[in-house]
Amino acid sequence: MKDYQIRYIENLNRILELADVSRESLSDTEAFFSSRYEKRRTISSLITENTALLRQELFPALDDVITLPPEEILSLREFASALRSGGRELDIVLTYTIHNALLVYARHQKKRDLLIEELYWTGMSLYSLHSLIRPVAPNRYTWRMQNLFGEAASYIKEYDSIEDPGTRGYIHRSMANMALSYMTGTREMGERKMRIIRNSLRILTDPVYHRKTPSLPWDTYIYKSHQERTTSLAFLRSSADSQMIREVMESAEYVWQKQLEISRATGAAPSTRWHVVYELAHYHCGILTLEQLLTRMERLFLERRTDDYSMEGIYCNIYLPAVYAEYLSYNEQYKQSKKEVLGYMYRMMLAYVRTVPASCMGISMIRNIMMTFINFIEYPDGLKQRDLLLRLVVCRNPETFVYFHMTACLSKLLLTETLRVRPELLLGVLDLDTEEALLAQENRLAEFAYEAGMFHDIGQLNFTQMTTQTGRSWMSEEKELYKYHPQIGESILRRCESTRLCADAAAGHHRYYDGKGGYPETYDRNSRPNQPVTDIVALCSYFCRLLDNTLDYKKPHLSLEEALAQLRSESGARLHPGFVRIFCDMEPTLRHYLETARLTAYRLAVSYLYDETPSPI
Repeated sequence: MKDYQIRYIENLNRILELADVSRESLSDTEAFFSSRYEKRRTISSLITENTALLRQELFPALDDVITLPPEEILSLREFASALRSGGRELDIVLTYTIHNALLVYARHQKKRDLLIEELYWTGMSLYSLHSLIRPVAPNRYTWRMQNLFGEAASYIKEYDSIEDPGTRGYIHRSMANMALSYMTGTREMGERKMRIIRNSLRILTDPVYHRKTPSLPWDTYIYKSHQERTTSLAFLRSSADSQMIREVMESAEYVWQKQLEISRATGAAPSTRWHVVYELAHYHCGILTLEQLLTRMERLFLERRTDDYSMEGIYCNIYLPAVYAEYLSYNEQYKQSKKEVLGYMYRMMLAYVRTVPASCMGISMIRNIMMTFINFIEYPDGLKQRDLLLRLVVCRNPETFVYFHMTACLSKLLLTETLRVRPELLLGVLDLDTEEALLAQENRLAEFAYEAGMFHDIGQLNFTQMTTQTGRSWMSEEKELYKYHPQIGESILRRCESTRLCADAAAGHHRYYDGKGGYPETYDRNSRPNQPVTDIVALCSYFCRLLDNTLDYKKPHLSLEEALAQLRSESGARLHPGFVRIFCDMEPTLRHYLETARLTAYRLAVSYLYDETPSPI
């Protein structure tokens, strides 16, 4: 690699260390302030340096990639490889950008071997991006992934004329990875995925290809294809023909037997993930009862290591509770009888997440955390999703919690003042259709405004790596990806009773009042009965971002007067004019609140972090 590329990666790793709050104590708030202040300054300088390195060295090269000499192309390939080294995915958007440029180069220069390789890696980079937004935008990248993997796989027709074994390997891998583009949520998608895997396995097990390229890791290819087919277990819970059921079960058995072989050879225990898949397959084909399945998952959870941050550790500590909750939800009796067990799993999961180093907080970790909320089970007298979300934000990023809490407090203040001076602006909220009814429910409305402010940006969790660890200025792809966080937040909050009312605020806080700007464009304010609270949260959230200074918590980015002037300039366009007027008239109250707001928020973060349960109101 070139010197600038080495320096860029060194800076990335340094940023990961500085961004890690899992080892810092919050007990001394002033010491924490001082520590974060110094680290933010260092992070900022590293981001500035990295951005300059890319603008001066990398981007000019990519802009003229088709004319680069071979040694420059080699350094780009090495750089992209280092950015995804060990599955860490240090910078997925930059990795995708480099591979996409190399793909252009290979196509233009008619370098077939490089073209096949870059078709594969560009497809894999897109898959990493796809995993961030799959729950709310499942088709954003799938079409291009299918084309990339499909084009690489099509070179099977020229197999005999390709001499390099590695290039032949990319053909087989691409053929198998076409299955990644198909979700098994519908019968049609499930059938397509199964056909792709069936065809890939037919070729991978063909002795003719083994004789042609004996150096390829055929057993690994076959094994991974069987692993991918076991992910179709979810499809068996809807509708599948007998052939599909048999194939999925055969793959689960194949993978488990391989795990046992590896275990005997190495002396290590088989992977818990594939052990669970094996047990799930037995449950779906009627060999295990639900009670037996749950008992076996409980035993596997108790055997986990809490200091293992590998893929295996992530699965055992985070994903396994999500799977357990999903299967509990199938039976109301077990859902109730296993309440304490599930509560224990959630508490242990949270303790584990708090200790995860920032260097391990990659896409895989985030994806597994999000699965917890997709399958979260909330009990009236048990752990609430709202509490788990709060503690999860605190344990990974107390500074984000401060922003959430300040938005929440300001939203409560603005709603309370609105009730006093212009209650008609709140008509319809919580189905209260008279001013008298609104005034009679002041405490309930205040609590609603607070919690809507606290959870409005919870979709950011899905982009933790981008928001806290990106070691450069954002590129257009990141900006577009981030625009999906309102939908992700809404999907999380709408599932559970304790957070359902806050879902509208998550969905609409970035959409402009006049409907002419912001995102998502599909958000319709007229269909949301609690829209006034969303307007309040949108204003307070924007105000907090105007004040926020990522370099120095003691010095706001804008003064109070400047921030209020900015609100007035966007009244009637971005922001609700009635709420802007009331908020700006609250200047003395706001000034008093802001004097201690951040310190109070950090102290509240400490209480959440150490499992105290103060009242948020």
